[in-house]
Amino acid sequence: MGSLINSTDLVFLFRILLAICAGAVIGYEREHRLKVAGIRTHILISMASALMMIISKHAFDDILMTTDLQGVGLDVSRVAAGIIAGMGIFSGGIVFIGKRGNVSGLTTAAGIWATIGIGMVIGAGMYVVGIGCVIFVELIQFILHRDLPVYRHASFVSATFRLKGDPDADYEKLKEKLKGYNAKMNSIKWEKKEDGSYISCYLEFRSASDRDEIIRIMNGIEEVVEFEVT
Repeated sequence: MGSLINSTDLVFLFRILLAICAGAVIGYEREHRLKVAGIRTHILISMASALMMIISKHAFDDILMTTDLQGVGLDVSRVAAGIIAGMGIFSGGIVFIGKRGNVSGLTTAAGIWATIGIGMVIGAGMYVVGIGCVIFVELIQFILHRDLPVYRHASFVSATFRLKGDPDADYEKLKEKLKGYNAKMNSIKWEKKEDGSYISCYLEFRSASDRDEIIRIMNGIEEVVEFEVT
């Protein structure tokens, strides 16, 4: 058994274990927010990145040490470049564009890129940098998910309104009513039917970031036919 496992192998296993822990920390935050990529995804990405980085740096040591192949050199950056290129496709598949042009999944995709980098630096043996980046990622996610005086989140609502009376006058009244709630109408679709005019739009709430508050606002607007908080 002693000939099968040496101290170098234990160091490599420690790096992979540390990469797994780093991926789990980042993935937990994403899964807690019900994102598409959670703990298992981030763990496997971070572990695989660390493993491939170890392969890139050390898997060919026996070839370089072979006396019969003097003058042979290997570019250790090629595997790392392959990791980045391959995972770029994976990250891009997480980004979704909705019917109204709203984009989701960008933060998760960026988090996966960060996890790849963290796995790579841990696999390369740069422990302090890897652990430091895990802390930075968690701080960024924690702080910027809160409303700050200098940074406030916008909340978005897909809604349909029915105007029963004069379309132009009722539309102006509706705009003023929404303006009172600091809501802006985007991507407006207007349909005329027998029972009135229907306006489908995408509302952006700048000051009301709490979902319960937005639901109360929307339920209090009599013109609302249906709405969806995203």
